[in-house]
Amino acid sequence: MKILNFKVFLVGLVCSFLTACSFGVKQEDLIGRWNYVSYEYTNKSLDKPLANIAVQQPYIQFDENGACKIVSSGKVISEGKYHLENKIIRYTETLTNGQKRSIPFLINSLSKKELVFQTMDAEVKVITAVKE
Repeated sequence: MKILNFKVFLVGLVCSFLTACSFGVKQEDLIGRWNYVSYEYTNKSLDKPLANIAVQQPYIQFDENGACKIVSSGKVISEGKYHLENKIIRYTETLTNGQKRSIPFLINSLSKKELVFQTMDAEVKVITAVKE
């Protein structure tokens, strides 16, 4: 009986830990303009130049209605719709020819003032942004 109680306790403890570690993001926490302050490729072997954030002043804007746009150098470089699935932003970009392209972003952390997210392709780029 003690072994069964211990197993039930252990399963409960593990479930509690997993629930605490896997946070869900609420849309209202994401809404607003997020100005990029830094970004980097996680694969240090990539020899790709990073744009000058101070000059280009890039940001991503999430609206209540599910609209999203990415701006750099004062120009909209991407716009479309988004929805959330736990820690993943499912962004669907609308291209100039009307076609759509899905781009997922993984949220690493989110607070009232800072968003850290990354691309989910072969060239992973981690972006840190602050809320305006």
